[in-house]
Amino acid sequence: MARHKDINWNLLYTFVVVAEAQSISRAAHILGRGQPAVSAAVKSLEEQIGLQLIERGPRLFRLTEAGRLLHREASEICGAVDRILVLLKDSEAALAGSVRLTIASHMMSPVLNQAVREFHLQHQRAAVSCTVMNTPEMLEALSNRLIHFGIGPIFRKQPEFTYFHLFKEYCGFYCGPQHELFGKADLDVGDLKGHNEVTYKSAIFSDALNSISELRSKMGFREPPTGVANNLEEVRRMVLSGIGIGAIPVQVAARDVRDGLLWRLPPYENVMPIDVYLITNEKVRPSQTEQEFIRILTETVGSIPEKMRIYTDDKYDYVI
Repeated sequence: MARHKDINWNLLYTFVVVAEAQSISRAAHILGRGQPAVSAAVKSLEEQIGLQLIERGPRLFRLTEAGRLLHREASEICGAVDRILVLLKDSEAALAGSVRLTIASHMMSPVLNQAVREFHLQHQRAAVSCTVMNTPEMLEALSNRLIHFGIGPIFRKQPEFTYFHLFKEYCGFYCGPQHELFGKADLDVGDLKGHNEVTYKSAIFSDALNSISELRSKMGFREPPTGVANNLEEVRRMVLSGIGIGAIPVQVAARDVRDGLLWRLPPYENVMPIDVYLITNEKVRPSQTEQEFIRILTETVGSIPEKMRIYTDDKYDYVI
């Protein structure tokens, strides 16, 4: 068993990210490193500690009892160290630190774009460091005090966090050019029954996308789904490839529809509403840079009427 002074803290931090992401590949993406390097780091930490931390295989990823214990203790330690570095960056007179923007995939809204632009104009020495997570991963990071805030869809609010509503979007079901329903008009909901579906992991294993979960369960899609993904980009990829029907925010799908890459399917009315929030953990001390970004974001939202922050059709066409 390794002594505390023998533990490599870089390896420990890598393990915390892997445990949060529940995947070597996703952790590698978050860390900006290659998968072999991340996998080797976890193995090195296991060798230093003398215990297996993760059970992993082609279709298996599970923390061992030792892994769960280490993650619980180490996440708070790593979060505290990370927060110290963020706070020290802002000790200068001019804001020169980095905003850790943790956000769900494809949060397309002029509110966010305007806030980021205004923040940069006012604080050009500061940087924005963006990490994409699904909502369960984000809430886990908030709970473990790894981050002060995140932006993503929320259905059920947890009392330990503070929520500030940013915008509402609606989703529709779409298929790609290779799908047999592509280009067909005058369809009804019954025409979708028995077709393959692709969906979000969060719509199956959590209530973050509750409106999608409820409607997809009523559609009569073939079970199980032919594709499941952690983010919108991969759901869109599978829909475009023709392997199934998927739910996509209407303002995100608008350009693909006009380009002939996606076809809107019933129901055609505004369905699957998703509310997107700024979520903060007040127990985590924000840096001055983060405080300033949040101030600019909330003021930007306050300057735009609520009805202009509800996206229901293709007049909202955004490209990231």
